[in-house]
Amino acid sequence: MSEFFEPDAPASQAVFFRPGEMRDLTARLHAALDDPRGRIVIRQVGDARAHGLQILHERYEPGADTGDQMLEHPAHEGGIVIAGEIEVTVGEETELLKAGDGFLFDSRRPHRFRNVGDRAAEVVSACTPPYL
Repeated sequence: MSEFFEPDAPASQAVFFRPGEMRDLTARLHAALDDPRGRIVIRQVGDARAHGLQILHERYEPGADTGDQMLEHPAHEGGIVIAGEIEVTVGEETELLKAGDGFLFDSRRPHRFRNVGDRAAEVVSACTPPYL
């Protein structure tokens, strides 16, 4: 899916990235979701397609939800909550993760992310191969 949305641009040799240099994938995320609720901001480090690895900084405002339709895609993903709390559902398992907690799973399993708290949640995650 990432290849469809990525603009045709030469692969960057950049190694370091400042906040203003991150790729904003928010519009791509909302286009991929049937029923996004709340505000979710997704920013990507560098050219995921060129490296076969997608590293994301995700921000979920209170009430943000990837939707009732569970996500599924051929990849593996993992991450660490760096602020707030995020409810993660993978298959039949649901857990409320807090700052310092992490997750790692096969993305072919249906999954969902929701901020059920009253403050923003931030997650740093990785996905291979890239999804968005």
